[in-house]
Amino acid sequence: MPTVGELLPLLSPRCPVGDIEVRGLAWDSRLVNPGDLFFALVGGRVDGHGFIGDARARGARAVVGERRLAEAPFPYVCVPDARAALAHAAAAFYGHPTERLRTIGVTGTNGKTTVVHLLGQVLPACATLTTVRVEREGLSCVTTPEAPDLQRLAAQALAEGKEAFAFEASSIGLAQRRVVGTHLTAAVFTGLGRDHLDFHRTTDAYLDAKLRLFRMLPPDGVGIVNTEDRWAGRFLETCPGPRVRYGIDHGEIHTRGLRLSPDGSEFILQTPDGAQRVRLHFPGRYNVANALAAAATAWALGQPVDHIAENLSHASLPVGRFVRFELGNGALAVVDYAHNPQALVEILSALRPHARRLLVVFGANGEADQGKRSLMGGIVAQHADLALITSDNPKGEDPRAIAEAVAQGVRAMGGSYRIELDRAQAVRWALSEAGRGDVVLLAGKGHERYQLVADGAIPCSDLELVAAASGLREREQPRGHFLGGSDAVYDPHARVRRRRHLPS
Repeated sequence: MPTVGELLPLLSPRCPVGDIEVRGLAWDSRLVNPGDLFFALVGGRVDGHGFIGDARARGARAVVGERRLAEAPFPYVCVPDARAALAHAAAAFYGHPTERLRTIGVTGTNGKTTVVHLLGQVLPACATLTTVRVEREGLSCVTTPEAPDLQRLAAQALAEGKEAFAFEASSIGLAQRRVVGTHLTAAVFTGLGRDHLDFHRTTDAYLDAKLRLFRMLPPDGVGIVNTEDRWAGRFLETCPGPRVRYGIDHGEIHTRGLRLSPDGSEFILQTPDGAQRVRLHFPGRYNVANALAAAATAWALGQPVDHIAENLSHASLPVGRFVRFELGNGALAVVDYAHNPQALVEILSALRPHARRLLVVFGANGEADQGKRSLMGGIVAQHADLALITSDNPKGEDPRAIAEAVAQGVRAMGGSYRIELDRAQAVRWALSEAGRGDVVLLAGKGHERYQLVADGAIPCSDLELVAAASGLREREQPRGHFLGGSDAVYDPHARVRRRRHLPS
């Protein structure tokens, strides 16, 4: 078993706590096991120092915190930053697994889940950690789990013979130092919109949190940046070493001859090493950008262009992203995770040209950025024929008050709306109201299986609600043939080639 001193390298060698052996790491007193090292984290609402007694009662062998305790009757280490200490300890506890993997962190307001999911299909032997997996496995936090979970999953990937590990790096996860101690091979920036200002307060603070990922890059780490985002320059400036720019129209990795359709897109993938044709089997211009992010990363890590194109042409989206269902009445239902203004603009822009009428079932999160509620209502009013405003994880807030704030944005743009706070009823009404040629977008929850309310979590899944409706079936995703010039079959178990030399 490791000692406290081995997990906290900055600890003085003369500190008697340093020789204590620990069996595990804990930051939630309710989950402490005998022999654990407990970290008292200071949060926005809860101070972990108030739960040290509970942790000790459950068998914590020693405690790390930020408060100076007078004559603590137990082994205690005071550090300047308990969160950073937890992250460094987690990396050491699991043997620094990210140093032996090609580790890729993906950050940005939107697209993180899709890009990581695509990297799992484009890079050989690549494990992925996405928001979908976090919910499925019940991990800590929403997108980027606490450092012990992150490092444990990286170690698990290594033990399974994986060679790469791609994960979502959220702004909150970065601000709370959950990624500290992770050795990055590459960092990806997809773009910056409005989100999480309830936590960060200002756009500058939100941007700075995202930039932290790029500051973590080693001198030979690759920075991959969406060059068509207004903040691209800041991220490129932060890269200490090689940089790769991607974009639909600009960058080392870009498209030529892009053609969009309701079922997907087709384009020439242009790289410095040549070009190949790609046929994506999922729609949306923004998904082309997501595919380019994955392509740019794979290219930077040495994958041949024909292999990248081949795998993108057979790739799928994550659960809860642009999932399409054909209704028996000839309408189309689409379930998507779009839950902020930019994401709504992107998916509504993709759906609008192909809809006779566009109906949108959506809401806004409780205990979150209140400023984006009316913005989201206005965006839906601009693009859709009817906004059906409902609940979307209201948590401890009044669902009616949230809905009214969203409705203000709809009214300001002269849009039509209806409020139905029962999400299941709202979905059923929208599906029954739709007719041939109409599109019903169920936005905000995507893969989520629960509604977070004041009393906790209750079952609620848009995917299940649509599938359970009479006469509905998930639309068959078209599987086209590879349109490029190579007939070679890609071996997903082949070793990743050595990363090519890239310009700084």
